[in-house]
Amino acid sequence: MRNKKENRFSCKFARRAPALAIAFTAMAMVCMAGCQDEKVLENQQAFRQLGINKLNEGSYQEAVDAFQKALDQSQAKVGDMEIDICYYKATAQYGSGDAQGAIATCTALIDYDEKDAKAYFIRGSIYLKEGEGKKGLEDYSKAFQYCKDDLELYVTAYENLTGAGFEHEAQGILEEATNIKGDKPEQCRERGYIYYLQGYYENARRELDSAINQGDEKALLYLAQVYMAQDDVKQAQPLYESYIEKNSADVLALNRLGEIQMEAGEYEQALTFFQNALKADPEGHQQQLRRNEIIAYEKMLDFATAKEKMEAYLQDYPEDEEAQREYVFLQTR
Repeated sequence: MRNKKENRFSCKFARRAPALAIAFTAMAMVCMAGCQDEKVLENQQAFRQLGINKLNEGSYQEAVDAFQKALDQSQAKVGDMEIDICYYKATAQYGSGDAQGAIATCTALIDYDEKDAKAYFIRGSIYLKEGEGKKGLEDYSKAFQYCKDDLELYVTAYENLTGAGFEHEAQGILEEATNIKGDKPEQCRERGYIYYLQGYYENARRELDSAINQGDEKALLYLAQVYMAQDDVKQAQPLYESYIEKNSADVLALNRLGEIQMEAGEYEQALTFFQNALKADPEGHQQQLRRNEIIAYEKMLDFATAKEKMEAYLQDYPEDEEAQREYVFLQTR
């Protein structure tokens, strides 16, 4: 199937899977949520936001500490806020390298609610990342048992399983997902994306058109990917542009539009898209976007700027052998 790399600009564990879970002790899981003092709630929300900020910065241990402080405000009471914070905390735990701690907290959440599909899914995703495929598949099965209609969950499972080398099981997940009924816009969108992954482009267009007609903006992006998979740039480009008008910070769409403009020889316009993407995504995809930016300068024959950008790039990514060879070329210009 074509264009798998366009797969939602994915980080296949953290991008769409529910944020990871839980750091309560067994004793803290006993009580149900009650009324909290207003000041306590304010402090809890502040620590939660601090944790989210640190998580986005990649400062995982600081995020763990902030989320724990938020949980400490709960006074051993467990409600939606506490569980939400726990999901975030385990994301940070896993990011900090504490896979076993993240697994343990997911297990604690499952002990608290044995039908928690998110906890099973998250733990299964960690198992896959850690090379424990059998356990991962078992947890995914449990997740789908308790959350049968969540098509996004199926898509993320497909992506995670594919990344872990379970292509056969991943295809089975997609087949199972196409049997799920529903006419809500998000259901049509996700079912359309599933058909896209399977290479059934006519079915994909039908579902995505239905989602778009119901006002689902993300379906524009997915429909553009369908047309790109069929090398129909003329149909894809306006869809990307329409999506960008409403989602100007979407890095995937900006980067793809830049690549389309590059292929069309519109190098200045391509450069604008790449630079807008760099501004919108200061952390996650710098390497790819910076390489595209350098290539755009080269195509514009601005070798001085390309050389300057390449020098900075190689300081951050010295292992890129292709870029090193390209730098030798730029030194001769």
